Amino acid sequence: MTEKTPMTTITPDGATMNAETATGPGLSYWQLVRRRFLRNRYGLVGLIGCLFIVVTAVFSGFIAPYDGETKDRAAIYSPPQMPRIIAPEGGLTRPYVLGYAEEMDPNTFEITFVPDPEARHDLALFVQGDPWTFLGMEFETRLIGTSDGGFVHLLGTDSLGRDVFSRMVEGTRVTLLMGFLVMAASCVIGTIVGVSSGYFGGRFDMLVQRIVEFVKSFPDLPLYLALVAILPRRADPVTVFILFASILVLLRWADLSRELRGKVISLRSMEYVRAAVAVGAPDRRIIGRHIVPNTSSHIIVWATYQLPEVILLESFLSFLGVGVQAPMVSWGTMLNQVRDFQSFAAAPWLMAPVGMIVISVLAFNAFGDGLRDAMDPYSND
Repeated sequence: MTEKTPMTTITPDGATMNAETATGPGLSYWQLVRRRFLRNRYGLVGLIGCLFIVVTAVFSGFIAPYDGETKDRAAIYSPPQMPRIIAPEGGLTRPYVLGYAEEMDPNTFEITFVPDPEARHDLALFVQGDPWTFLGMEFETRLIGTSDGGFVHLLGTDSLGRDVFSRMVEGTRVTLLMGFLVMAASCVIGTIVGVSSGYFGGRFDMLVQRIVEFVKSFPDLPLYLALVAILPRRADPVTVFILFASILVLLRWADLSRELRGKVISLRSMEYVRAAVAVGAPDRRIIGRHIVPNTSSHIIVWATYQLPEVILLESFLSFLGVGVQAPMVSWGTMLNQVRDFQSFAAAPWLMAPVGMIVISVLAFNAFGDGLRDAMDPYSND
């Protein structure tokens, strides 16, 4: 008795597939995308980094030891306090930090900070601290602090004695909120304009493309600076935040609309679209059921690349002092304190937000690369 061998079939891309695989349960497009993405280690690392940034932004009030405006008058430009687990007399002990004592050089009059063994503070988790709100509810529990109620500055303090780590965590919320608002609004406007322009064509397409070309003809940075300069400085910080986000949206939707227009022009000549037109389907149904779903992968990937660009742009403009305004805290406004060389030399730890910017940009770019590879039907993994 001879053993039967499974019949093989050659797929259009030249790969072989046996009969058992061909007759197995089919997977939807998004199920295939998820399976391919889970095999991409680079994309998974980016996804983990994105989740870390988002969780930090959502629960910033819980993670930060103090409120962003809480001042420690006894620690101005204080260096970072590194957690220690070795007791001065030797042996392991619970984590603690040491405060700093100021010493002045009698020759150069330069002030230096030296650890003070008398100012020891034991670290503790889930301590009572400054109140913070989440979804309208007020809490006073903080993730980390000291058991005796003293101050702990893991990344040092600024010129007003405010904790840099707390402000950096709080700034994550503002920076990410700006990025998500600009990205979402740009996606909506760019999708509507690009899909309608590519689908309807004719004079409408010509008019829309002239507007897109007009928007794209301006140099980005000088126009950003010019528009931001006219923002009312005496307005409420929330109003300035919304106007600033609107300016960023104003010049970022054009790229997506131009890209989607080209894809829609090619999609409207496909058989399933022509069949829907032949049976009398309305334009709204054709766009909503056939055109937009087939461009969703491009929109998602574009959004993942757009978010880190907005984060960099907001940080740069806020660093120049023309973006987010105090008392709102973002990574860019924190870097605004080290614009001169003397501030950087005196307190280099104020550059800590640069690390968060780098991590967020790398994470979202890695996540976008993983999505792009997973959604590409012609890529082989």
